[in-house]
Amino acid sequence: MKKYESTISDTDILINLAKVQELNILSKLFSKIIIPFFIYDVELRRKAGIYYSKIEAEIKKENSIFEIVNRVDKFEINKLAKSVIQEKKDVIGPGESECAGYASALGVSIIISDNHSEFKCLDEHITLTHNNILSLCVYFKLISDIEGEDIYNKINNKLNRPSSLTFDEIYTRSFRRFKDNGWNDYLEIK
Repeated sequence: MKKYESTISDTDILINLAKVQELNILSKLFSKIIIPFFIYDVELRRKAGIYYSKIEAEIKKENSIFEIVNRVDKFEINKLAKSVIQEKKDVIGPGESECAGYASALGVSIIISDNHSEFKCLDEHITLTHNNILSLCVYFKLISDIEGEDIYNKINNKLNRPSSLTFDEIYTRSFRRFKDNGWNDYLEIK
């Protein structure tokens, strides 16, 4: 399995991974994580609390896979993203709207986010949660199933509303979702 070229990241997934010191799991699947400037400068600063410095340290590491992109600095990207952002803002939050705009403008197929209630409005993209990412890492043998379960449990224990599902159940649901949405070919799932 080769890494997926790039993804656009929302706020919540970065925070959830930072809480358990597992931001590095993203580098197992992706060559580049694009963070919209609004997510970095507004959403993360407002929501990440004590985890902001951990996320920022990861972003600023030498050879980091994280890239902050400010659409305002790039006329063509801004022009392409702005209409999508405006359209999406009427039905989903500002962070998810920015992700959708950047994904459309940059031609990126995958958005990573743990705000799955917004996914119905992002159905033109492949949307992955940390659970989906852990499932893919186990499937491609980038981590063991025991490691996947351990990371899942650590994150789940930190959530305000933890899931009652086991990692095995999450894994099965992830792959059913990939198949039902027609994403298997893109995700290289046989």
